[in-house]
Amino acid sequence: MGLLVKLGLRRRVKWERPTVLDWLLDSPLQAFVFHLYRVILWLRGNPVKPPRNGSRPPIKIVFLSDTHESIVDRVPDGDLLIHCGDMVNDGTAVSIQKQVDWLASLPHQHKVVVCGNHDSWFDVNARDEADTLAHRSVDMKSLRYLERESVTLAFKGGRKLNLYGAPDIPWCGGPENAFQYTDQQNPWDGTIPMDTEILITHTPPQHHLDLSIGCPHLLREVWRRKPKVHVFGHVHCGRGMQPVFWDDCQKAYEKVMSRQKRGPLYDMLPHAGWLDAWRVLQYGVVSVLWHWFMLGGAADGSVMINAAMQDGTSGRLLKKPPFTIEI
Repeated sequence: MGLLVKLGLRRRVKWERPTVLDWLLDSPLQAFVFHLYRVILWLRGNPVKPPRNGSRPPIKIVFLSDTHESIVDRVPDGDLLIHCGDMVNDGTAVSIQKQVDWLASLPHQHKVVVCGNHDSWFDVNARDEADTLAHRSVDMKSLRYLERESVTLAFKGGRKLNLYGAPDIPWCGGPENAFQYTDQQNPWDGTIPMDTEILITHTPPQHHLDLSIGCPHLLREVWRRKPKVHVFGHVHCGRGMQPVFWDDCQKAYEKVMSRQKRGPLYDMLPHAGWLDAWRVLQYGVVSVLWHWFMLGGAADGSVMINAAMQDGTSGRLLKKPPFTIEI
């Protein structure tokens, strides 16, 4: 195992993207379905687009996450800036204030943040002892911090957006991590308001831009609420933008990816996972044909965005710009 890692044939930790050999040794069936599903999504396109009505001006949203005390150069202009947490590494008030000062200096009309597990000052149970004893505080300036709460923001043309943000994160280990919960706890059930259009969390939902280490409880809650945009971070190597359609194809995909990994020999033998994989293909082909031939390229769905700005586990920022969308 150690030699395969040194040769780059296997990943070192679960936070890195799986290699081809990782996929083959874990589950070739899941590898096939994972890449098939992405082809299907690419063929269907992004369902979240700016208004076609000229009287409703588009709202441009810029997404950041996991800056870890770094300053991102050339942040695109926009109407709304969202930061999904892990602004810093050590979680202290001084470090967080520096990030807040930088974010507040940006020209966006509205700026909204949730905290990540490293931003421990926000969680009194994880706060640095020196910060607690000194009663140090953070001036959020023009930033709106969301901790399991909603906000309605007004934009040009009389447009409004309903946002909900929450910092809760599956257990990462160590009391210095903020807002953690165990596998037996579910902080998400029934928490996201029905009128939420943009959901901001630090953790990803399971099986979506998460290297399969996201939260299954959050996934179930997102299925119930179906926000137009769900943005998160935490899993640096999961960075990306992905449409979701809340249909039978997505259900079948998530079912396959939720199956226990049993290796290549088991996957070669007929089992129930084969039927689920066939359903992904079947529903996917039908959805693509319906999308283009019946709906003319229009579709109702959402988009998920892992906005992490870190270059994997390197500790450096990516050279790529932040994700932006118009809604």
